[in-house]
Amino acid sequence: MSNVWTSPLGKTVYERTYSRRKPDGSQEEWADTVARVVDGNCSLVSEEFIEPGERERLTELIGAFALLPAGRHLWVTGTNSPYSFNCHVSGWGPRLRDHVGFLMSVLMTGGGSGSDYRDSVIGVLQPLAGTVEPLFLASIHEDRAEFSHRLGSPSPAGAVYKVPDSREGWVEALCKLTDLAEDGGGEITFDVSDVRPRGSIIRGFGGVASGPGPLIEMLANVADILNGCVGRPYTSLDLMEVDHAIAAAVIAGGVRRSARMATKAWSDPAIAQFISCKADPADHWSTNISVVVDDLFFEALDAGVPHARMVMEEVATAMVTNGEPGLVNMAMAQVGENSTDLVPNPCGEIFLEPFEPCCLGHINLAHYGNDMRGAAEACRLMARFLVRATFAAEVESDPRQREVVDRNRRIGVGLTGFTEWGAAHGYRYSQIADSEIMGTKLGVLKNEAVRAADQYAAALGIPGPIKHTCVAPTGTVSTLPGVTSGIQSPFSRYFIRRVRFVADDPLLKEHAAAGHHIEDDLYAATTKVVSIPCRDSILDRFDEDLIEQADELTPADMIRTQAFVQKWWADNAISYTVNVGEDVSASHLMEVLEHFLPELKGVTVFPEMSRPQSPYERITKAAYEMAAGAETSTAMDECVTGCPVR
Repeated sequence: MSNVWTSPLGKTVYERTYSRRKPDGSQEEWADTVARVVDGNCSLVSEEFIEPGERERLTELIGAFALLPAGRHLWVTGTNSPYSFNCHVSGWGPRLRDHVGFLMSVLMTGGGSGSDYRDSVIGVLQPLAGTVEPLFLASIHEDRAEFSHRLGSPSPAGAVYKVPDSREGWVEALCKLTDLAEDGGGEITFDVSDVRPRGSIIRGFGGVASGPGPLIEMLANVADILNGCVGRPYTSLDLMEVDHAIAAAVIAGGVRRSARMATKAWSDPAIAQFISCKADPADHWSTNISVVVDDLFFEALDAGVPHARMVMEEVATAMVTNGEPGLVNMAMAQVGENSTDLVPNPCGEIFLEPFEPCCLGHINLAHYGNDMRGAAEACRLMARFLVRATFAAEVESDPRQREVVDRNRRIGVGLTGFTEWGAAHGYRYSQIADSEIMGTKLGVLKNEAVRAADQYAAALGIPGPIKHTCVAPTGTVSTLPGVTSGIQSPFSRYFIRRVRFVADDPLLKEHAAAGHHIEDDLYAATTKVVSIPCRDSILDRFDEDLIEQADELTPADMIRTQAFVQKWWADNAISYTVNVGEDVSASHLMEVLEHFLPELKGVTVFPEMSRPQSPYERITKAAYEMAAGAETSTAMDECVTGCPVR
C-alpha cells in the first residue's frame, strides 16, 4: 500500500482527517489505518462469526479503496474511543435536557444530528417557569482576559456549578441551565476554573481545546433565548436558535464539527418563517433545513390549495436563491419502517428514529467498472462490516440509543464512483437512467447486500437490518481514491477546491509553498481556507467527451438519475445535490420537482456559488493550466454547508 495515493489532495485529506498518532509517537500511514479498522471491526463479534479469510480480504479491498467505510469508522474503529457513528437524531422529551443534552453530547464527539421541529413534536415540552440569569466565575484561568466581561460574583441565593473539564461537564452545565428555567428560574453561577485553557491537547477525540470562552458564550446566549420564551409556548425557531447556539460552541481542534439537519412540516402555520430562516447565510449556518411533505401535500398541490402552492413556490424560490430549504418526502421515507417518527440525518441519505445513529460504508464502483462479481463481493463484505459495527460501544452510554439500535440494526451500504461506473459501460452521465441494464445491475448488487446482511444477522442471533442501502455524500472518503462523490456527476472537469485547516496546521506551510491561496474562514474561528486548482482525475481514465459536468446537465437530468438510483438501489434514502445555474428559474425548478418528488425521499438544490468560500468554484482548462500548485483530484463534498463530520 506504499504507493496508493493517486493525487496529492487525497494524501493531504487522509493525513489531515484520518491518520492517527501511534503509541510510538509516529503517524499512521494508510496501511496502519486499514489494519486498525479491520481488526477493530472484527473484534466487535466473537471470532467464530468471522469467516476464514474475511480479515485478509477486507484488508486488501479497503487498502485498495475498493471498499470505503464511512469516515467515522476510519477515524475511530480500533481505538479506545467509543464514538463510532457519524450522525444521530436528537429526539425530544418533556424536559428540554432530553434533547439539548443528547444534541450537545453527539456534536462534542464530532457527530452530526437531525432534529424534528414540527409543532406536534415540540409540543411535548413543558413550558418555562421563569427567567434565568447565568453568572460566571474563574478564580484563576490563563484565558481570563478572553471572557472577563462575563465574570461576576455568585449570588448567595443562587446555585453554583463547578464545571468539570469534560464533555459531560459541559453538557451538564447546559442542562442545569435549562432545568432551572423549567423549575422556576433564578440565578446560577458556573465556575469554569477547571476547564482546560485554549490550545490544550484533547487526547480522547483529538485536536486542541477551545478554552471555556465558547461554553460561557453559549450559556449566556441560550439564557437570552429561553428568557424570551417565558410565558408562551416555544416556536420552532426558538428551539432552532437554542440548538444553533449549542452547535456554534462546539469546536473540536478549532474546526466546526456541528453538522445538523432541521425539518418542519409543510402544514405547520409558521412554515413560511422556517423556509426563509437562512436567507441570510450568517443565520443558522450550523444546520441544513428541509420542509417535510407527504401524500396530503401532493393532493393539496394537485387541487390548487393555496397553502400547499405557497409552500412549493417559496421553497423553489429559496432553492434557486440560496440552496435551501430542501424537501423531504415522508410518504416515501416511511415505506418499510416501523415508525412514523423519522428524521433525516444532516445530509439526508438515511432516515432515523429519535436517538438512532446511522451506520454507513461505501462500495467504490469506479474500482470495479464491469466487474459484477467483484462488486457483489464488495457489497457482501461491506454489509457484514456494518452489521458488526452496530455492536459498537457508543450506544451503551444511552439506553434510548441502545434500544433503537437493537430493534432496527439499520445499516447503509452506499455507492461512490457512480459516474466512472457508467462511463466504464460506455454511458454518459445523462444516459445512465435510461438503461434498464444498469438498473438491473444495481438491483443485483442491492440484493447481494440485503441477503448478506440478513443472513449474517440471523447467524448472530439479532434482527435483520430494517434498511440496508443508501447513497451518502461520500465527502472526504471519495477523495482518498480520487473518484466522484456518491452518484454525483463531476462538478467540473477543472475547478478550485477549498479545504479547511486548523490555523496552526503544519500542512499549511506546504500549501503556501505550492502557491495555493490561503485565507481566514468566514464561518469558523481559528480556521484557514486553502484554495487548490484541480483537474478532475476522471479525465485520466475517460475521454472528455464521455464526461459531463454539472453545468452541462439539466435539473431534470440530475433528479431523474436520483430517482433511478432510488428505485434500483436505495431502501434508505439518497443524498444528492442538484446543481443549478443562474439560468434556472424557480418556476422551471418547481415543475421538475412536482414531477419527480413523489418518487424520491428527499431533494437538495444548490445554486452555483450561492455562498462565500463554497467548496468548489468552476474554472476553465486554461485557468487550471496557468495556476500555481495545480493538482489532479475530484470534487466530492456535496453537503450544502460543507458537512464537517468525519
